[in-house]
Amino acid sequence: MRILCLVKPVPDAESFDYDYERNVLRRDRVRMILNPDDTTALARALRFKEEDPTTYVETVSMAPKGVMAHLEDLVRRGVDRATLISDTCYLGSDTYVTSKVLATYLAGASFDILFCGTHTMDGGTGHVGHQIAEFLDLPSLSDISDIDWTKVDQGEVEVAVDGEDSILRYSIALPGVLGFLYNPKIKLPYLSYEAMNEDCTDRILVLSNEDLNFDTNEVGLKGSLTWVESLEVRTYAKKDTQFVGTNAEGIGRVYQFLLNHGLVEE
Repeated sequence: MRILCLVKPVPDAESFDYDYERNVLRRDRVRMILNPDDTTALARALRFKEEDPTTYVETVSMAPKGVMAHLEDLVRRGVDRATLISDTCYLGSDTYVTSKVLATYLAGASFDILFCGTHTMDGGTGHVGHQIAEFLDLPSLSDISDIDWTKVDQGEVEVAVDGEDSILRYSIALPGVLGFLYNPKIKLPYLSYEAMNEDCTDRILVLSNEDLNFDTNEVGLKGSLTWVESLEVRTYAKKDTQFVGTNAEGIGRVYQFLLNHGLVEE
């Protein structure tokens, strides 16, 4: 079984940095973390590898080279290879271009199943998994909360999909693209003490646009079909918090406040 997992490093919300001139996130100047949905997908793949050690797990990321430490950490936790697609001409790519770049690499890769997260913290559109499936002519499902491997030898898996009002169950033929929801109970394997300083550079593959050979007008901001026209930053004034008691004075102050703001009639 060969499982490929799309893993996206995303900006930590506490160190968010935005380029207001180009209307894109700056990813090379902020602290990055692994997207939670993707982490759950990868954790499920590594759990399957624990049960069947012959399983091969590879991560694929499109990100700045500054995320290398995250990829090294994943390899030390059991990933067989981490592939990083990185080039400055990809900066500002929307979900369509991102899907096209990833699908170009994946079209030449050998895999039985492709895992990804359903949403990302820095976008949340849920487009990429399905768009890659469209490019590769593969079946796809998203919002997956659980997976049953019982029939994997028959070329299919069964999944539970969160339909908000109910849990829906599907069988999907392999190869296919599965998008998982974040589950805090499904965690990556612990990093062993012996692996902490392991040299794993030989298991990390870095590709640039020289390898994928896109015209620069096809990628980045130039090739994107969608873009942010403008962004408004809303600031909030500090509230003047007042504490009142439940006595007549406190009730009177609350009533006067509601009256002043037109929320009650006199």
